[in-house]
Amino acid sequence: MSARGPRLARRWRTYSDGVSGALVYSWMRGNVVWVDRVAAALLAAGCTGLGILVGADGAYFLLSLLLTVPLALRRTAPVWCAGFVFAAAFVQWSTVRDGIGALPADLAVPVVVHAVTAYASPWWGRSALAVGLIGAGLGGISWPQLPVPTAAHVLVAGFLGSTVLAAWAIGGLHRVRHEQVVALAERARLLEVEREQRDRLAVLAERARIAREMHDIVAHSLSAVIAQADGGRYAADAGVGALTAIGEHARQALGETRRVLGVLREGPVDVLPQPGFEDVPRLVHRVRASGVDVRLSLRGDDSPVPSGLGLAVYRIVQEGLTNVVKHAGPGARAEVSVRWEAGQVLVDVADDGRGPGTRGGGFGLVGMRERVAAYGGSVTLAARPAGGTALCARIPAASP
Repeated sequence: MSARGPRLARRWRTYSDGVSGALVYSWMRGNVVWVDRVAAALLAAGCTGLGILVGADGAYFLLSLLLTVPLALRRTAPVWCAGFVFAAAFVQWSTVRDGIGALPADLAVPVVVHAVTAYASPWWGRSALAVGLIGAGLGGISWPQLPVPTAAHVLVAGFLGSTVLAAWAIGGLHRVRHEQVVALAERARLLEVEREQRDRLAVLAERARIAREMHDIVAHSLSAVIAQADGGRYAADAGVGALTAIGEHARQALGETRRVLGVLREGPVDVLPQPGFEDVPRLVHRVRASGVDVRLSLRGDDSPVPSGLGLAVYRIVQEGLTNVVKHAGPGARAEVSVRWEAGQVLVDVADDGRGPGTRGGGFGLVGMRERVAAYGGSVTLAARPAGGTALCARIPAASP
């Protein structure tokens, strides 16, 4: 227990130091203008204080301010900042013969070379490097002011030039890093936008799928219920059969509606299986029991049909028969044909009713086209020459 206390204390200090450093860095990144102003003011104050200690003349203080004060603009206006600093440095060099040599404020020269390289265009960065190297050469010629060998002037020029070159290289690295950060941020933004769009499309697709299911279930069953109810009103002797058919269709609609709504629940629920190709005869039988003369023709084999394709075929037949019940009129006959030919499923629902030949104003035809389009097929609804309407669907698929 005694050893655990110091270990926790060290971890806490490490954590708090890291958090404090992150907060300070975040604040500095968000307040670069004030950071530059404070840094320029501190450098100017340091140079001024040093001049007071050594009893410097007025030219020292003036040149120190001219070199340090522009650093307040080193990130917001790096080119102008460099122009002011280079001009002040040239004035300083031109007055060397009057007794003014190197100043502590000359640190501003490599600082502005770094700033221009990091925050301005590459052309300005190379220009600042060239001016800085020329200034380093001029400084090597004039400094030191003592009578020394030529090698000393070469060493001074080399030192000043290496300082400028290092500042330029660091500025270039800073620029590259900044561009990488910007590129990564843009990529993250685009990925976020793509993810939001993908999620939105997924939601829209799911809403369309649920709308198709609800339409196919409710429209078919309610159409049969309405037809039976209307028939029961005019045929009292067939009232028991009509009521029986109404109950069967209502229970079927309730069960399938509960299945569709059940898939929206988060937890596991007991739902009925999706209808498929093998349920088409049962569907036709229910419609036939409601009073519509329906003939069915199935041409395939006993191999299992994929569930998605089987559901699409079932819904197309269901929608076609719903249209017959709603629009074909009394006494109409319907023919349903499902067959495989040349690598595609052909679904035809035709009637000889006297209703309008094309009835595509509702959502049924839209839902059928969406289902068939998922398999690369097509759906057509047209009037028959002899009267009635023909619904034809072509779905590319291998023979089951």
